[in-house]
Amino acid sequence: MSRPHRLFSPISRGAAQAFVFLSVLTLLLAGASSWVSIRAVQGEIRSRASVVQLCQAGNESRAQQVTLWTHLVSISAPPPHETAAQKAVRQARIRQFLGYVRQVFAPRNCKASFKG
Repeated sequence: MSRPHRLFSPISRGAAQAFVFLSVLTLLLAGASSWVSIRAVQGEIRSRASVVQLCQAGNESRAQQVTLWTHLVSISAPPPHETAAQKAVRQARIRQFLGYVRQVFAPRNCKASFKG
């Protein structure tokens, strides 16, 4: 009697064990890769949040500088015997100076700068 012709021959026990081992190893490596990726993203989010918080603290400091300079100018006494022309020149210089102060200490757009 002749043996029936098989389309597929069964794999050996060693090949089956190797397949199972490689499958488990692949799953473990994929899981480890996912875990590392998640940790990296979480670290990036924390880092970005810290940078945005530092930027916002810098904005508060800049606002305090503008307030300080504006106050110093407002309490400055004009020179004695100032003429109307001298007063106009002094006030123009004060406006120019305070404009410069507001420009130098302008707040930064923390969200746009750091994509936070």
